[in-house]
Amino acid sequence: MRYLLIEADEINDLDGRKYEKYGAGFSEYSLDEKTAARLNRQSGDYLTVQTDGQSDVRKALRFALKSFSGRRRRALVAGLGNGDVVADALGKKVVEKLKDYSLAGGRLSVFAPDVGALTNLDSALLVQAVARQFSPDCVIVVDALATSVPERLGACFQFTNSGIRPGGGVGNGSRIDSSLLKTRFVAVGVPFIIGAGRLGVNSQDYFVPYDADAKAEKCAEYIAGALYDVFG
Repeated sequence: MRYLLIEADEINDLDGRKYEKYGAGFSEYSLDEKTAARLNRQSGDYLTVQTDGQSDVRKALRFALKSFSGRRRRALVAGLGNGDVVADALGKKVVEKLKDYSLAGGRLSVFAPDVGALTNLDSALLVQAVARQFSPDCVIVVDALATSVPERLGACFQFTNSGIRPGGGVGNGSRIDSSLLKTRFVAVGVPFIIGAGRLGVNSQDYFVPYDADAKAEKCAEYIAGALYDVFG
């Protein structure tokens, strides 16, 4: 479980672009090597979409996805995470939602590598192997994140081309990025867990909202719909 790639308290002094579209708040940032090192992040482009009850989430995510994937014809979607853990099930839920669409003969392929702790296989290398076999124009990886801002739980979608490390929250897994896959790469994440300390509780534990499963289902539905709109 990783923290949001850029958190609200880290961007006060960063040059970026903020705007609203489809009732959602968009924040765009590009990190060079020096700034990324200062934030302990990877250099690249980041887009955060903050939603609320008034947002047309599917359209907002479709817009964000197009801006990162460009004019790509064929996409491979990899849903990461442990489907048996509520706070880590987003990736698998997205893949399951996409299976409800008619993908046969389309431009979208999907799969869900299980977590390395269950398979003893590196998820990044599995994604690499599948991408090498099918040569997609774009690989899109979906995973759950953590946040330090309660309002972002289940309501904030972050896109980046900088890469992602499955199992990074526990120090495991190789990094998935465009250099590994030899094609365009996009990571999509949503937070479903928050540190207790951020809630004013003197503890090293993490909390999951009581409605995390319902939030994950809804977020997966939005992401799957946006992916199908762009590549279906």
